[in-house]
Amino acid sequence: MPKTAHLLLFDIDGTLLLTGGAGKVAIEQVFWEVFRKKNTWKNIVPDGKTDPAIFEEVARFALGRPLTAREHARLRRRYYEIFPEALRKAGRFRLMPNVAGLLARLSKRKDVCLGLATGNFEKTAWMKLVHGGIDRHFSFGGFASDSHDRARLTRLAVHRGKRRVSARHELKTIFIIGDSCHDVRAGRKAGGRTVAVLTGSTTRREILSEKPDHIFDDFRDTEAFLRILG
Repeated sequence: MPKTAHLLLFDIDGTLLLTGGAGKVAIEQVFWEVFRKKNTWKNIVPDGKTDPAIFEEVARFALGRPLTAREHARLRRRYYEIFPEALRKAGRFRLMPNVAGLLARLSKRKDVCLGLATGNFEKTAWMKLVHGGIDRHFSFGGFASDSHDRARLTRLAVHRGKRRVSARHELKTIFIIGDSCHDVRAGRKAGGRTVAVLTGSTTRREILSEKPDHIFDDFRDTEAFLRILG
C-alpha cells in the first residue's frame, strides 16, 4: 500500500457535468410559487457561484431586496422538492467528456482520495451525481450547505479529506479541480494546487489570468491528467 496519497476535490457544474438548465428551471419555479415572480433568471451567470449566492442574486433582481432568513429557508426546502423532476426533464443533461473514464481510473488507485468542492447544496449535488451515474466515486465534500462562501466550503472539503487520508496515508498533494475563476481562487486560498478545465463557459483567457497550476481543455486525455499526480 502506498505511504502517501493525493487528495482530489472536484467541482460539479461545468467540470463533471452539465444539468441542461435544471437549476434555472427549478429556481424560476420556486420564485414563482413563493413570490409570484416570473422570468427571474434573466442574466444570471451561475459559474462558480454558490447556490445561496445565486438565490440572493435572483432575489435582488426579482424583489429589489435581499431574502430574509425565513424566505431563504422556504425557497431552499421547495427547491429540494422540485429539483429531481427538473433534473429528469432536462433533456440536455450530460457528463463532460471522459469524466466517467477518468473517475473510474482514479477510483482504482490506492494513492488517491476523491472528494467534492462545489457551490451546490449537498442534497442537490448528490442528486446530480446519481443522475449522471458517478456518485459511487465520492463520499464526502464541501458544499454550499456548509457555507455560502466558496473559499470556506473548499477549506472544509480539504479538512474532511485530510481526515480521511490520514487514517491510512500521509497526505502528499491537494488538487482543487474546477472550470471557473472562483474554483481557482478558492483552491489557492485552501492551500491546494489548482487544476482548471475549460469545459464550462469561462474562457481560456479568463482562467489563465488566475494562473492555475494546471489547465486542460477537457478530461479526454486521461494519461495527461494522471501525469500531474506524479
